[in-house]
Amino acid sequence: MKILLVPLDERPVSIELPGLIAAIAGAQVVAPPAACRPVIRAAGDVDAIPAWLQSASADADGVVASLEGLGFGGLIPSRIGAEPVEQVLDRWAVLRTIDLPVHASVVVPRTPDSDDAFEEPEYWADWGSRLHVLSSDLGSTDTVVIATTDVPEPVRADWLSRRLRQHTLGLAALGLVGDGVIARLIAGVDDAVAGSLSAAAQRDLAAWSSRLGLDDRVVVGPGADETAAVLTARLIVDRAGVTPRVVIRCADDDGLARVAPYETGSVLDTARGQLRAAGATTVDDGEAEATLVVHAPQGDGDWAVAPPASTDADAAARTVALVRRELEAGRAVAVADVAQPNGADPELVRALLETGLFGRLDGFAAWNTAGNTIGTVAAHLAVALAARATGTYDQRAAARHLRLRLIEDAAYMSGARARFRRERGSRPDRHDRIDDVSAASARLAELLNEALDDLGASQVAAITPDQIGFPWARSFEIRVHPGAGER
Repeated sequence: MKILLVPLDERPVSIELPGLIAAIAGAQVVAPPAACRPVIRAAGDVDAIPAWLQSASADADGVVASLEGLGFGGLIPSRIGAEPVEQVLDRWAVLRTIDLPVHASVVVPRTPDSDDAFEEPEYWADWGSRLHVLSSDLGSTDTVVIATTDVPEPVRADWLSRRLRQHTLGLAALGLVGDGVIARLIAGVDDAVAGSLSAAAQRDLAAWSSRLGLDDRVVVGPGADETAAVLTARLIVDRAGVTPRVVIRCADDDGLARVAPYETGSVLDTARGQLRAAGATTVDDGEAEATLVVHAPQGDGDWAVAPPASTDADAAARTVALVRRELEAGRAVAVADVAQPNGADPELVRALLETGLFGRLDGFAAWNTAGNTIGTVAAHLAVALAARATGTYDQRAAARHLRLRLIEDAAYMSGARARFRRERGSRPDRHDRIDDVSAASARLAELLNEALDDLGASQVAAITPDQIGFPWARSFEIRVHPGAGER
């Protein structure tokens, strides 16, 4: 099976993660040439990508398309670009010429609580935090309000105009589903909070999806960066002609009702939506062939900006015990670790490794938001179940993805990253800049190997500097070579 990918941007989660998921079922994901892709704030080639898509579709089986990638040339370009709605819709029109199932994603834009313009319009450096407050002020009511804020009117007007444009495009994407141009759509809500304009946009898109009778083809919910992997999984599951049956469980009684940071609803709602988007169905315990175990949100920590001093060892032990019981019951098991954003719970990972359970999982993730994490796990689990049903399961590919999540989500994000930043003098609440890539990679390889040793990851070979990259020239995320750590 060959899947064409129009990526959200050039980061590994956008370019490589869909292929890692597809490989579990022996499928292939092909992206546009590197010269067509964006480079951080510089847009990809919005003329070359449609031409590539038309040419490559001759021998492909399906398309996974980011509508931001297709319409603006990338995620950040969609946030900072000045293209009007009409121009973006013209660029989307290529999808009407593709005689393949098109699975697409569109993003409800975020309003981050940070005075950092790395990924936003330049005025974010001065007004980002206050725009975040303004989003909550305006999103908390259905009536027009005059918010009490000192954000200058030109900044406010530009920000709101961009949101209006993106919401208009989100509604237009629903129209393409209704027209049959797009077979399945994920409207991913990026880094949102309840009561914000993002939450209001989420409700509106979900309401229009229901009014149009599209709920069997549209999922509106938290996430953005993981959507290509989830849609890739859905293409594979649909091709297999199966519907994986999954029960969602948590070791803490109220765990599934908790709302994770950067989310608009409970982790149960997020898990149901991501499983549905990946082609699985949520069932009761007695009907399930697999279990998605959620390691529930805990406290206010964030491994990227405010690493917790410690995590709850008892909570980790309860989750490990649940994983063991589900495996002993003969089910496939995947773990979504959403205890804290932007990294894995070291207590959980260490215990899963010590007990030998980690390598038996059909999915693990703990990166960025709960939506990103749960979507990644849902994609891995759904593809693994579909591949086993059709005899295309690739154990080595599945083990590779687990190993990469262990290296990046645990060893780096909640292990080496904080130390790496301290040594470099980088502020955790601001994006930094890495210019000395060679020296940074060499030092980070040492820190990663120390972190893997601390976790007890003896099955992972030593990481070398040439296996590490910095896709956006910053320390927030890294690229780990797919062959890293393989023995």
